[in-house]
Amino acid sequence: MPFLRATARRIRKSSRISRRLKTWSLISKVILAGYALMISANTLFGYFPARFSLKHEKFTFSKPMAIYCLVVAMIFGVFYVQYVWKEFRSGQIDQREAIKIYCYMNACGGLLHYLYQWTISGQIVDLLNQMSLFRVINYFSISVVSMIRAMLMVLVKIFGFPLLMQLTLIFHQRHKHLELSWTSTFKTMIPIIAGSHLNNCFFCSVVIAKAIFNHINKLLSVILSEVNRLQTPLEMHLHKPFYRMQRFCDLADQLDELATKYVLVHIYCQGFLGFASFSLIMSMGINLFSTTLGCYVQYQALVDYVMLETPYDVPQALSHFVFLALPYLEIVLLANESQQLLNEAREVGNLLQRMNLEHADVRFKQEVDAFWLKVSTIQFKLMPLGLLELDGSMVNKMYTTVAGFLLFLIQNDLTVRFSLK
Repeated sequence: MPFLRATARRIRKSSRISRRLKTWSLISKVILAGYALMISANTLFGYFPARFSLKHEKFTFSKPMAIYCLVVAMIFGVFYVQYVWKEFRSGQIDQREAIKIYCYMNACGGLLHYLYQWTISGQIVDLLNQMSLFRVINYFSISVVSMIRAMLMVLVKIFGFPLLMQLTLIFHQRHKHLELSWTSTFKTMIPIIAGSHLNNCFFCSVVIAKAIFNHINKLLSVILSEVNRLQTPLEMHLHKPFYRMQRFCDLADQLDELATKYVLVHIYCQGFLGFASFSLIMSMGINLFSTTLGCYVQYQALVDYVMLETPYDVPQALSHFVFLALPYLEIVLLANESQQLLNEAREVGNLLQRMNLEHADVRFKQEVDAFWLKVSTIQFKLMPLGLLELDGSMVNKMYTTVAGFLLFLIQNDLTVRFSLK
């Protein structure tokens, strides 16, 4: 009997959740499916020792999931530490194998990801339980059509880039290691996919937050035009003070709701930034090192071809080019989306400042001032671990550093080469 009562209670809970989902917009259901996939992938990789409880309708810490995460981390660590140590002892690690070194760095970064994610697992559970993102999306009625471009970009980043890397690895292996099976490339791709997964979660949150801020700005633009129109001499002459006061009160209610949604989106975005901050900094450091190494390896191959007349390995150069181009495109996508998010967040303040309050209602003035105070005090920024601001200038900062390292390495290499002559 207790088992039957518990089963009936679960069925009632699930039916209640399904009825609630029927009232959601289509884009909310799509985003919910995406979040379910992201959380499932987090659990699969061993990053998230929690599960969703239908009984309490929230995420709770789970001992079986914690044991599973610990086992996955141990298998991952033992396998890749042994693999890297074996390659090192046998002398198979070559500085010109930029792809292999890129895999080693991602494997080492993956071990650090486990430690960091476990330390903040409680904060992640609290964030997911307190997140009112879907209520915000349903309030704005964001259409799927307006999100098609962003969704395609997310799909390309999550699935297209790893697939292209996998095909490049197969091509590279057939050229360099004919004795190995193409399935052995999966052990190279697993650390890369696991390391980029957390970054993809944050990238999705940036895309969603940008879409919400865009709709806030659209509604503010409508309010702005009506507020300024109501205060023109002609409108003030046509409408009675009571009608104008009523309209200003309605607009004040809308502003109050928009201000609440603005704060919720900021909390949501900062929460996901904290969740992925260590992974972002780690991947940027890996991309910085691997890009510098890859460019330097190609420089050495070209100089050897010109000065020593050694054959230039074109297939290897093409493989290196793919592994140089894809991290660059990932950084460009993240920088562009972050800059557009910051622009949309700042546009809220610009629209509030353009509202004419000379003949507006007192309550409306108070709402505008309160909203402006929230926008000015929040000072929306994306700075993982407080080390690097994510904006449009991030690409220039990263690759200016790469160019500086390359100039130093090339100068030293040329000095050594000409001194030997």
